[in-house]
Amino acid sequence: MNSRPSAAHAHRQLHQTIGRQGIERAVSLFYERIRTHPALGPYFEQVRDWDELKQRIGHFWWLDLGGERYREDVYNPHAVHRHLQIPPALVDDWLELFSDTLHACLDEKQAATWFERAKKMAEWVRIELEKQADQEPPALS
Repeated sequence: MNSRPSAAHAHRQLHQTIGRQGIERAVSLFYERIRTHPALGPYFEQVRDWDELKQRIGHFWWLDLGGERYREDVYNPHAVHRHLQIPPALVDDWLELFSDTLHACLDEKQAATWFERAKKMAEWVRIELEKQADQEPPALS
């Protein structure tokens, strides 16, 4: 029996090679960059506790990349991005910034594997944001 993960689940082993500190470092740098990003930054102005945000997202990615739970909270990326009212078109900006950040923090294989997972998640978020945009009533003139 082959114990190696399939390509579709290769990200589930990343917690072992990147480690919790590496994941937290990448998440922290990403959100520092997002704060000053010309298109994305304004959507995150309502964040009041950046340290808590980074810890929650770090835990989310730690779990998604195969680590064991160490916090009790649950992070729902769909709900958060809907709440922030991020337009679906900005998912591409998010992906570009996330890719740049991963490549700045990790080796090429780690960055590529994590980014493949992030692209799948981003598409799910984009679909949810598009559904929300389709359901909103037209603006009154």
